[in-house]
Amino acid sequence: MTALDRRHILTGVASLLPWIMLWGPGQPQAQQLALEAAEASRPAPASRPPPASQLRSSLLEQPSAPATAPEPIPTEPVAALEGSNSAARDALLHQGLDWDFCGPRPTQLGAMPTAPEPAPDTPVEIDTGAVAYQQDSGLLTLSGGVEVRRAQERIVADTLTYDRNSGDIKTQGATLLERPGLRMIGDPALLNLETNQGQMQNVSYRFSQTANLRGTANLAELLGPAQTRYRGLVYSTCPPGSNAWSIKASKLKLDQEQGIGVARDARLRIKGVPLVYTPYLRFPIDDRRRSGFLIPTIGSSDESGFELVVPYYWNIAPNLDATLSPHFLSERGLLMGTELRYLTRNDRGRIEAELIPDDAKYDGNGARWALNLEESGLWLNRFSTLLEFSAVSDDRYLEDFGNGLDITSTRRLLQRGTLGYMGDGWSLQTVLEGYQTVDSELTPEQRPYGRLPQVLFNLNPVALGAGLVASVNAEYDYFDHNHIVYGQRLAMQPSLSLPLRRSYGHLIPTLSLNLSGYDLSNTGPDQPTSPSHSIPSVEVDGKLVFERNANWLGAPALQTLEPRLYYLYTPYEDQSATPVFDSSELTFNFANLFRSNRFTGRDRIGDANQITTALSSRLLNAQTGTEMLRLSVGRILYFADRRVQIFGPTEVANESPIAGELAAQLFDRWRGRASIEWDPGEETDQWGRRTLQLQYLEPGAERLVNLAYRYDRGTSIENRFETTDLSFRMPISNAVNVVGRWLYSLETEETNDAFAGIEFGQCCWKIRVLGRHFKNSADSTASTSVMLQVELAGLGAFGSSVDRFLQREVYGYQVD
Repeated sequence: MTALDRRHILTGVASLLPWIMLWGPGQPQAQQLALEAAEASRPAPASRPPPASQLRSSLLEQPSAPATAPEPIPTEPVAALEGSNSAARDALLHQGLDWDFCGPRPTQLGAMPTAPEPAPDTPVEIDTGAVAYQQDSGLLTLSGGVEVRRAQERIVADTLTYDRNSGDIKTQGATLLERPGLRMIGDPALLNLETNQGQMQNVSYRFSQTANLRGTANLAELLGPAQTRYRGLVYSTCPPGSNAWSIKASKLKLDQEQGIGVARDARLRIKGVPLVYTPYLRFPIDDRRRSGFLIPTIGSSDESGFELVVPYYWNIAPNLDATLSPHFLSERGLLMGTELRYLTRNDRGRIEAELIPDDAKYDGNGARWALNLEESGLWLNRFSTLLEFSAVSDDRYLEDFGNGLDITSTRRLLQRGTLGYMGDGWSLQTVLEGYQTVDSELTPEQRPYGRLPQVLFNLNPVALGAGLVASVNAEYDYFDHNHIVYGQRLAMQPSLSLPLRRSYGHLIPTLSLNLSGYDLSNTGPDQPTSPSHSIPSVEVDGKLVFERNANWLGAPALQTLEPRLYYLYTPYEDQSATPVFDSSELTFNFANLFRSNRFTGRDRIGDANQITTALSSRLLNAQTGTEMLRLSVGRILYFADRRVQIFGPTEVANESPIAGELAAQLFDRWRGRASIEWDPGEETDQWGRRTLQLQYLEPGAERLVNLAYRYDRGTSIENRFETTDLSFRMPISNAVNVVGRWLYSLETEETNDAFAGIEFGQCCWKIRVLGRHFKNSADSTASTSVMLQVELAGLGAFGSSVDRFLQREVYGYQVD
């Protein structure tokens, strides 16, 4: 090489030095070459570098790509690429990258922070074995193994040629290209520094951070910092080593800015076998909301026949969206459903509506529909709003189209709106409340009252000095009804207490006064139109807490013994002249042993001269304070008959039934609860209520068992029930789970609800098949249905919404 040739090479290299720092670990000749180039370039103005503004459009820039920190760089990447086989390249493609989820990043893992845009003066580091520059053509050739790095971006190749005139970079041999969230390995690549575009052949690609997905392509095109296009490709969200499913397509465009993938001439393959062809497929590559058709839902039932739902999601605005869901029911017709959701700075809400213009299986006339409105908000940090409104076209709508026992057994639909104001130490609420009854057996007189309106005032406890605490709550109601007595009621309850609380217990005497007055219309004969009452009440609540060291299943624990006495005195006052607008008798249980009134509402104030005796014991973990066991039992001793009743004669028993409850954490994963109502004074049927619940739950709900027994004697044979309830989710293997529930009525000796299913799959796919036998009421005919759901991570779920159904019906069930 002549001195002139050497100077041309050095001058060309020096033209890159203002923004490229030349490093060659273990290459002292390359470092010396850089120093010589700096000296040689001083008298050569023609070799000055382009402006820094041009350098910002580096091919490797991706300012909007999310990242937390530079991804681990494989050791000796150049050596790994040279002469590597496909297995070695695949290992290099995934080296240092986790695959802890499949497809788009789950929202519960949190969003990935955005990588900062490289500054204009961000240095570019190059490791190379040799450098050659042709001044006449402007070509810079780096060879002997080249690695170019800038911030979190890099190119690795055996040989790299840079054209100063066009900004093109050409590589020879195996090439690795890496950006935040994207890594590619392929054969010769053509890249451009100015347009930020390029292409690479015979590519293996891997996305990470915002989504875990991978694939291969005959050709990969770089369209910009966050857009790539592939030809002759295979795409999958399954982890390396798994070919459970993939998409093979002629073209695929992945847009990370929009979070969308679009495939042309796509074939969905299961284990490499093509099953479904579509000329166009649009799918998400992250968890952002976007408009488009969702995966159809398919199912069948005895009542509605074959069912096909094709939902369309409309992302109207960042705080507003809608889902349009046409349902094709082979036995009934077309049902149109929609859901609209919105979120503002002050409130959020949801509107759900369904309409079937002509139901072929319904004997009535006209369209059938359902409407549900929900809203909650906080305004100016003082005002609150709450809306709950449901309505249906006819009494049988929920029975025909509901899919849960709690829905189909509903007898009335709530229609309520609330406006509240929170002051300093007080609050005020105004409520409008009505109901739509959907039980055809109810007479007009049995329909519930509406409150038009209800006004509630509450004064928080106020310290008066000397330990005294005062509080007041008041309520105004207008009870509306078309067939029976209706009218206004004003009620108030001031109270004064002297709480004495210590670490070893408490003693709280309380004096309260129950005031109420009515203005009634449509009263019966001899019934007053303006009854009122003023009833005082005295209560004294005392409790002691004793402690001792103990152990629970071999672990150190603290055991407590907590005796409690609660005395209540309320004089009798005849209230038979006042209607029953909102009062009912409280369910008898342990917690209600300490209530000052045995009725709900304000129409009945129970007379009382009684004392509750109770005993509780708890076992607490000595290190964490976690409650491991709680056992409570108590009963009421009556000193006078209870003359105030809603229905029935005076109660004359001297003792109440015994109420008890038990809660225990038996082992790390077993928990149990039980409650009883037992009356030893009864000669027969001594059990009023009893409930037993046992649950086994592993972390993540992979293994789950719920056992329950419930009995309620009720007030008559018609409302008595006794049921057993078993639900479970059990893994058979790492990829297969069985799930089911059996709800059986011991009273009618019939199965109310039973389903069993199997779910199998892994990270990137799930299949759920479930059969159900269901009765929506005791006297109805049971129906059967079959549900199938195929879930492919990153594409969606095909078939019925089995996962949502299981979340609703199996306590503790979680979707993976």
